[in-house]
Amino acid sequence: MTNYIKSNQKNEEFLENNEEKLLKYIDKKGEYYLNIFKGSKNKINYCALFLGPLWMGYRQMYFEVFILGCLIALLGNLLMLFELFISGTFIPEAIIKGFNYGLTGLIGIFGNYFYFLSLKKRIINENGKIGISKIGILYGFILGVLMPMAIAGITGFILMLLLKD
Repeated sequence: MTNYIKSNQKNEEFLENNEEKLLKYIDKKGEYYLNIFKGSKNKINYCALFLGPLWMGYRQMYFEVFILGCLIALLGNLLMLFELFISGTFIPEAIIKGFNYGLTGLIGIFGNYFYFLSLKKRIINENGKIGISKIGILYGFILGVLMPMAIAGITGFILMLLLKD
């Protein structure tokens, strides 16, 4: 699998010109991530694969975890609406799990790339979020897990009230 960072000339130039800043912003495991960013192949990030929103919160990718939470909620709502209005039948649980596993797999495969883009944005904007955040794990849980569940629950409740016979 080709390294997505090195496949873009601008990203490669940014990586070469900002190594010290990247190490500062990454904090823990700086050399590890720098080697992944410079490597010839994209590596699966297993923390992002299994604990996506929590890992994103820990790495202070709050906007990204918010977008992830919105995607999860949107996917859940679309499946619920499809089940109610289009198919008229119950969507098998395997299909719903397949969508969730697919999204989780994408986070694991592209996690390092998303992290690099987040770091690049922070460095260009000179954002103060440097290093890691243990409280960010809580933010990741709220934005990536609880928020989609609340949105799906509220939507389901509203649909139940609207479609009540």
